[in-house]
Amino acid sequence: MAQPARGFRVPPEVPRYFAEKGLKPAFSWLDVWGEEHAYAFTVAKATDLELLTLLRDSIARAIDAGQGFETWRANLLPELERLGWARPRRVADPAGQRPDAMVNFAAPGRLQTIFSSNMRSARAAGQWERIQRTKGALPYLLYVRSASAEPRVQHLAWAGIILPADDPWWSTHFPPNGWGCKCGVRQISRAEREQKLRTEGYGDERPPLNERPFLNTRTGEVVQVPDGIDPGWQTNPGLARARTLVTRMSQRLAEAGAVEARAAIADLWASPVPRVIAGLPAAERVQLPIAVAPEVAKALDAASPLISVSRDTLAEKLGHHRDRPTEVATFARAQELIDAGVVRNRGQTSRRTVVTERADGWWGTTIARSVAGFLRVVSIHRVRKERALGWLKESADEGP
Repeated sequence: MAQPARGFRVPPEVPRYFAEKGLKPAFSWLDVWGEEHAYAFTVAKATDLELLTLLRDSIARAIDAGQGFETWRANLLPELERLGWARPRRVADPAGQRPDAMVNFAAPGRLQTIFSSNMRSARAAGQWERIQRTKGALPYLLYVRSASAEPRVQHLAWAGIILPADDPWWSTHFPPNGWGCKCGVRQISRAEREQKLRTEGYGDERPPLNERPFLNTRTGEVVQVPDGIDPGWQTNPGLARARTLVTRMSQRLAEAGAVEARAAIADLWASPVPRVIAGLPAAERVQLPIAVAPEVAKALDAASPLISVSRDTLAEKLGHHRDRPTEVATFARAQELIDAGVVRNRGQTSRRTVVTERADGWWGTTIARSVAGFLRVVSIHRVRKERALGWLKESADEGP
């Protein structure tokens, strides 16, 4: 007889989110704040790097295997014993702001908090990535009440709310929304939305965003936290992952070789990240790496050959031109179009258009240099053959 599989099937987005995290030792939960959790694994009082590595790696294995808390804890305790952390120990604050603290990392309550907070955040980030992939068919999210025996009153008030997947409310209220929060969301179709809105207990009005100031006593930063959400949890793990992924990649690619940069950019544009970035609020000034072009950089005297596209440009081209929208696949071809094209010289000091003939016609990729000296794609568009040939002739007559 076949043996039943152990654990549950883990969506690939969940371990990928967790695997990308670095380590950040911290004395207080306030030391790693808000969206930092999207790229830094931390545990309060875990200032010892070996201990922090053990905790991160053990949770990563539990995520991969679909393990529950008790299995994870049983596997972890012998390792804590080996490192000498299975009993209370005194931990000093590296910043010197607080007195030493006695900490027991083997205590069931502490381990439950470590496990559940990291598991729920990783699953939320993975779910958000899947939502971005499938929101064409399932464009709405339903807030589902907590499974806790004593749910928060405010969270119960949100249960039954149905809003578009791209509604800005989800940038702060996508669960989990606090320590121990077990709320969730369910992705639904237009038809199911209409059916539920005819049923008592469901609504499509965005709740008022009442916020309160919170002082991070470790950093001195004051942030606005929505009512009903614990400080530090007022972020969407999936959105935060997209932002920090782009920021870290841009920094890394600026120093990387062309081959490595091209491969990383190709992987990025094959993922759901571009659509996530396009759906960010307008205030988000995110730049998404799109190509590497040394020739254009030289022509425009740019600070780097790395080319990016802004959230504003993505949002405009993917969403606002409803009659002739630009596809993500078009932006993903930017490197190919630039490599195979000819740089049009119009005598301008801050802008160039790369003219490219492909099997499906002629294309123009317009690249501008920012005030700070960095390259940005501002447009990728089809060009009539006559116009493209005229541009090329114009460039040839003007010379380099």
